[in-house]
Amino acid sequence: MLHIARAGLVFVLATLLVAAALSSEARGGNADPVVIEFGDKVVTRAEVDDRFQIAVRLLAHRQGILLTNQEPAVIAALRDQYLDKYASEMVLLQEAERWQLEVSSARVDEALDEIFASEENENGFLDDTLLQDRGHALLRGIVRDEQTIELLTEVMLKEIHIPPGDVITMHHDVKDRLATAEEICVRHIQADSVDAASEIRAELEQGADFAELAVLRSTDAASARKGGDLGCFERSHSASRLEFETAAFAAEEGQLVGPIASDIGHHVFVVYEHKMPRAPTLNEAYARIERELALEQLPGRLQALVSDSGISVHAETFSVSTD
Repeated sequence: MLHIARAGLVFVLATLLVAAALSSEARGGNADPVVIEFGDKVVTRAEVDDRFQIAVRLLAHRQGILLTNQEPAVIAALRDQYLDKYASEMVLLQEAERWQLEVSSARVDEALDEIFASEENENGFLDDTLLQDRGHALLRGIVRDEQTIELLTEVMLKEIHIPPGDVITMHHDVKDRLATAEEICVRHIQADSVDAASEIRAELEQGADFAELAVLRSTDAASARKGGDLGCFERSHSASRLEFETAAFAAEEGQLVGPIASDIGHHVFVVYEHKMPRAPTLNEAYARIERELALEQLPGRLQALVSDSGISVHAETFSVSTD
C-alpha cells in the first residue's frame, strides 16, 4: 500500500521531471522525446508526465491514501507503469470513437462532484501540482476518458456471446454460493430495564400501536424514528446479541417476544418477516451469470485491441534514473 503525502509527492515528481530533462540533455537527445506513437498521433514524455501527476493524485484520493514519505524509486516505478496504461487507454479511446461513444460535459461534472465535495475541494486537490491552470483541464480529461472507456466496456460486454450451455453449467456450480442467507426483519422497542420492557409489553398486549409506542418509549433513537424498525439482518453470531438473535430467529412471524436482554438494553420485538435461505433459479440468475462469464473474456478482448493496434511505446526514453 502506498503511503505518499501530497507535499512529498510534489518534491518527488519535480525531482523526477527535472531528472528526465537533464538525463536527456546529457545524452544529447531531444529534451522532450516522443514516448508513444499511434498512427498519426505522437505523445511526448512531458505530456505523459503531466497527466501522471494528476492520475496518481486521483488514485490516491479515491483510495484515501496520503501521498507522503515515499521513496522516489517507488514513484518512478508507478510512473513507468503509467506509460503502458496511458498507451492502452489511447487505443481504447480510439475504439470508443469508432463506436461513436461520447460522454457529456454534464456527466463529467457529475463525476467530479462525486469525487470532490466542492469546487474548493477540487482546487485544494490541484493547488500543489506543477501544472498550475492546466491541472483542471487535465483532471477533466482523465475523468472523461475513464467514463468513455467504461461505456466502451459495457458495449463490448454486450457483444460477447455466451453459449446458454455455459450459463447452465456455471449455475449448477455456483447456485449454492449465490443463495441468499437466512434473514429476519424485526421491529423492536428498547428499554433500560427489564421492568420497563415488561411494562411496554403489557401495553402492546392491551392494544397499543407498536410504531407509536416505539416513538414514545424506545431508548434506541435511530430505530424509534422508524417506528422501531431494525430492518432485515442475517445471524451475526455476536456474543453480545446472542440471546436476542436466538429468540428472534426462533420466533414466529407476528409473535410478540420479550423482554430479551442484550448488552445495550432490554427488548420487546416482533419479527415481521422471516426469509429462509434460497438458491436462485436459472432464470433468476441467468443475466448475472452471463455477465460474469462475459467479464472473464473482456480482458483478453481489450488486450487484443491493444496488441493489434500497432501502437509503439518507447519505454527506454521515458524511464528516469532515481539513483
